[in-house]
Amino acid sequence: MDQGISEFTEYALDDNKYTISLPSDWTVEEKESKGQYVSYRLDFKDKNNKLTGLVEVINTKEDLNVFAEKELDNQYLEYYNSEVMPFKNSNNSGVLVKYDTSIKNGYTFKNECYYLNFEEGQTIKILFNIKTQYYKDNIETVLSNIISNIKFSKK
Repeated sequence: MDQGISEFTEYALDDNKYTISLPSDWTVEEKESKGQYVSYRLDFKDKNNKLTGLVEVINTKEDLNVFAEKELDNQYLEYYNSEVMPFKNSNNSGVLVKYDTSIKNGYTFKNECYYLNFEEGQTIKILFNIKTQYYKDNIETVLSNIISNIKFSKK
């Protein structure tokens, strides 16, 4: 996956409370859901299907670290090489969970899941699944740009 991404499209989440900018050439499918647990979901993938992921607005008052650990433990895929750590960038901070998974058809994935709190009772979850053979150091820059550009607008 190369870093030659120059154009981004902004998406409004959860009744315009949050915005996220994703590369313009990615396929994005918004799945608004007014459930008790997940109030909004957006799925995305890059044009070559080397990276997939999702953004969810989750209604929870649970501590971010505890919530991230539980989500990792409740994974339906077997995972390994997991790390749970705090992260901070120029605009946001939260918890980052990194882990590897493999699926039956032989693909292995590097997974990075970011959890952010902008307001009491809501957590933003951003999950990136990258096929291991396409994972390069420069992907960190792309992911970091996406995470640092998530915004919360108080109404």
